[in-house]
Amino acid sequence: MKLGIITDIHENVSSLETVLRLAEDGRYDHLACLGDIVGYDNRFTGYGFSRSARRCISLVRSTCRWVVAGNHDLFAASRHPSWVNGFTYPADWFKMTSAEKRAASDGMVWTYDTEIPGDLEDDDLEYIRSLPEFAIINDSVPGILLSHYICPDFSGSTTRTVLKQKHLHDLWGFMNHNDLRFSLSGHFHKPHACFAHRHTLPFFRAFHSVPGERIFLGDDITMVLLPPVTGVKGRASFAMLDTASGILSLVHQRT
Repeated sequence: MKLGIITDIHENVSSLETVLRLAEDGRYDHLACLGDIVGYDNRFTGYGFSRSARRCISLVRSTCRWVVAGNHDLFAASRHPSWVNGFTYPADWFKMTSAEKRAASDGMVWTYDTEIPGDLEDDDLEYIRSLPEFAIINDSVPGILLSHYICPDFSGSTTRTVLKQKHLHDLWGFMNHNDLRFSLSGHFHKPHACFAHRHTLPFFRAFHSVPGERIFLGDDITMVLLPPVTGVKGRASFAMLDTASGILSLVHQRT
């Protein structure tokens, strides 16, 4: 199977349309979206006048077979993540001010202080609320795990950062239990792909980057963090995984 993958759109219609054109040229079998379809804040500049959460959701719904929720999607839909790393969300979390959230969270979860409301309507919110935090593709060999970030923080809603190989213990256990070979995520917003392999020593760093655009993933169980649709300096990225050959291809284009 040739699986096309997009992630981290953040309401950027122009970049998403560019990437979907690139995806068509890639002749994939199916397309997957790894979340953060919506969510726009002051870190993202240059497309505020043309952004549309509603249009991006429409495009994703019409093109992607698998879609999972990212942390910004959950926030937009007033939805708590399934894994909170010990944090207890107050009952009135989504009504609290930014200052109140910062005080309550103690830096454990994202508070979205600078998030700017978009053009979401009720049917968009209903769709986001229906999205799973992860998806398993088991109609291909080998099996694939799709999520916005890394097990157990599938949505990337906590501030926990995976730095060392030992931090991937839960992921490798989940993949072994479900007979999965590849785990694909976004969330990092790096301009290139980053990789982790199961049999790396536990005190080594979790991820290493490979700047190439055609990469053989090897024979080990592998975790990949993919570059975003809304890229650095206007660069949009699309990935395709050929499960038969184990080759990951990346395509980048200026928007």
